[in-house]
Amino acid sequence: MSLRLKFMLIHMMLLMVIMGGCFNVPDTRAFQDEFTKEFMQSTKEAEEGYYTFESGTGGYTMLFPVDATLDEGYYYKQGDVIENISFANEEGEGRLISGARISYDSRSINEYIDVQLDSLSNKIKYEGEYDIIELNDKSIYYAKKQESSSSYFLISFVKAKNGSQAIEIIYRISCLDEGNNCDINIELEEDFFQRILKSVEFVN
Repeated sequence: MSLRLKFMLIHMMLLMVIMGGCFNVPDTRAFQDEFTKEFMQSTKEAEEGYYTFESGTGGYTMLFPVDATLDEGYYYKQGDVIENISFANEEGEGRLISGARISYDSRSINEYIDVQLDSLSNKIKYEGEYDIIELNDKSIYYAKKQESSSSYFLISFVKAKNGSQAIEIIYRISCLDEGNNCDINIELEEDFFQRILKSVEFVN
């Protein structure tokens, strides 16, 4: 085989790899956004409609909606101890908007559950109690607050049972235009929120 032919074959193989890589990128908001896709473990969906998000600290993973994007301007990380992220999603031709702010922390202060729940409640002026979901590897403290007929907060503190790792989540759903037939299916939103919570896996 001539040197020129070898060069042409190598060039064609490289071109196929490059083109194949381009074609394999999912046409979803998560993977079309340059910042968001850095946190996705795989281009394959972990469940229908969800990828697996991996924290920049390496401290946890969770399900992430395929049509959501992370806010690069909000992102903050302090070593492998603290990380703040925010994601947003729009539905119903922009009439309904939802998004979450998630704070990861691996410090021992998370052992003081009441202190953490009081802090979370104060952030949205919530005065009620929390439901508790006990799973093998984590405890999920969960609450809902209705701001108005067109706005809800869903909040949670998720604590690892084996260690001090925890995440705090504030999820808000609201209508941008109350007079434009924007109806919030809160049961559906709660199902979505709890799916995210239960999917959290802390990595020791």
